[in-house]
Amino acid sequence: MHDYLELHLVIPGICGPLAETQSLKSSHVIDRWVNTLSRSRCSKSQGNVNDVVCSIFELNFESEFPSAALTLLANGKYDPAMFYMHADPVHLRADMDQAVLTSSADLKISDLEAVALREALNQHFDQDGLIFLSLDRNQWFVSSKNKINMNTTPLIDATGRNINFILPEGKDAVRWKQVLTEAQMLMHSHEVNTARENSGLMTINSLWFHGSGELHAIENDNIVSLCSDDDTLKGLAEFFNRAYLKVPDSVNEYTEYLLSCKHGSSEVLHLAGLEHLVNYTDVRPWMQQLTETLDNWIYPLLKFANKNNIKVTLYPCNEKKYQFSKYDILKFWCKDKLEKHVNSY
Repeated sequence: MHDYLELHLVIPGICGPLAETQSLKSSHVIDRWVNTLSRSRCSKSQGNVNDVVCSIFELNFESEFPSAALTLLANGKYDPAMFYMHADPVHLRADMDQAVLTSSADLKISDLEAVALREALNQHFDQDGLIFLSLDRNQWFVSSKNKINMNTTPLIDATGRNINFILPEGKDAVRWKQVLTEAQMLMHSHEVNTARENSGLMTINSLWFHGSGELHAIENDNIVSLCSDDDTLKGLAEFFNRAYLKVPDSVNEYTEYLLSCKHGSSEVLHLAGLEHLVNYTDVRPWMQQLTETLDNWIYPLLKFANKNNIKVTLYPCNEKKYQFSKYDILKFWCKDKLEKHVNSY
């Protein structure tokens, strides 16, 4: 075991991908951030949060990452006799050759609308043994007594994209695409969407299936603690009986916690504030959140780590990772171009 503390920073979206990066080239915030990244050691990593988490903790699930089951476990709604999948409400804007997805976070779904649509879905699919449930108006799930064998794309990676190229694949894909088609027809004609359309709102005209993996016993000694506001990671900590912390109000509270950790342990901090903002064509909301994240978390943590001999690895969840050391400040000559670290699509 190593004699230093390891801190894994999982911050999806901190390096994009954004709709465009041209407007960022004159930003002092971006210039400082790119300089910081340029002085670190960059290497290959995974491309999304789920795969990054699996790599950090050396997890190997039999099927895809079980985000639906873990989220429900974190909220006391998981039944080990059932199989689960996210079935989030979305809007699909379709034309001749593409269907672009808008996630529930941008649809302003009311509680009454969510309940009415789920009731309709449950009534329609009752004979198929499917049950639609939710944690809130935006997070829906479907449960089945039968195992779900599919490879899917997380909602965050599908938002703002043409979903025709990222539909579920695998043994049960044909069956679940049929379920999706029936659900779309039912939702399209539902009075909830008639009212939304008359009010000029985007309709809730489809579902997005993802995270269908199942929980099974895995031996793991790598997880020490998880600090996150994400229910999926909370469920992961509970599944492995590891410490879970909500993200504190300030970086000072978190550094105090790190001082209490044993040398040789590995800690994970997950900040999700930037992840959804990369889906906007306007980069200003992303820039505002990036500035707050850098000033309130990243730079103070790097300074603290430098002082206390903590190894820091940053995962932007874009197939790269950055390792920082106390000698980075000496690499004053290292300055890469913006495009090497902040990506557009």
